[in-house]
Amino acid sequence: MATVLWASINEDMTYIFIIFGAAFGLIAIPLGFFIGLQVSSMLANVLLFPFIVASWWLELPLGAMTGLLRGFLTFVSAVIWAVLFGLVGAALQKLTTQPDKD
Repeated sequence: MATVLWASINEDMTYIFIIFGAAFGLIAIPLGFFIGLQVSSMLANVLLFPFIVASWWLELPLGAMTGLLRGFLTFVSAVIWAVLFGLVGAALQKLTTQPDKD
């Protein structure tokens, strides 16, 4: 029974990581701004990676971005973090899958 449950969890683990990555991408933006102002600018740079790349690419300061651009970049952030978390989930799934004993 426990092995069946573990196999079920193991198959869905990548999707769970993707969902958590997307949710993290949505909260990473306000969290990054808060951490950048209060705690650590290096951690804020990691959390605000899509915003910083777009700011550099468009040569536009973060404060001068329109609301539509900020909304789009929040969506892009969710997608980027979902992909990163999905890759980690897939790697963990490969590491934890046990080969079939035939």
